[in-house]
Amino acid sequence: MSSWNSSEPVGGQGWIGPAIIAAFIGAAVSVGGWFVNSQRERARESRLRRERMRDVQSALAAEILPYMDALELFDLTDHLSRTVDRMRADEGFVPLVPTERNDTVFRAILPDIHILPEPVIRPVVRYYSQLFAIEAIIGDLRSEAFRALSAERREAIYADYISMKIQALKLGRAAVESIEASLGPADG
Repeated sequence: MSSWNSSEPVGGQGWIGPAIIAAFIGAAVSVGGWFVNSQRERARESRLRRERMRDVQSALAAEILPYMDALELFDLTDHLSRTVDRMRADEGFVPLVPTERNDTVFRAILPDIHILPEPVIRPVVRYYSQLFAIEAIIGDLRSEAFRALSAERREAIYADYISMKIQALKLGRAAVESIEASLGPADG
């Protein structure tokens, strides 16, 4: 009598089918897990990027608004007129121009400016470029070289300075408007 059993495949290979199926199921579960984890990680990264973008825009608006408020406290055109009148009346008069620093947040986020939406980048950069130009002219207005200029030349440079501040106010408004449009309505 033969020891061969008709229920066993020839050569003892009966385990291959179920083992392959189990391995395939295990691999499919692993791949599915990788896919789900990848999707979750992308969603998390996207959420964190949106939060960072909102935080940066809020910080920029918080930096721009006080300077705009300060500029709006004065009628800059009237101030210019009164200062020029005084410069003409007293050729030795040189207006005192304080230094300004209104770009701390912008300088901090500059390496990550790309995080901002495209419609926000341009007006924000234009505003801060104007501030950098104002900082430069303030340096000139505080210099001995400025004091040595003729009264007429000092008037012209001081008028440029005030016109740059008026332009900064306009550019600041545009920057804040673009930020507010990007952020949408305030929650609450």
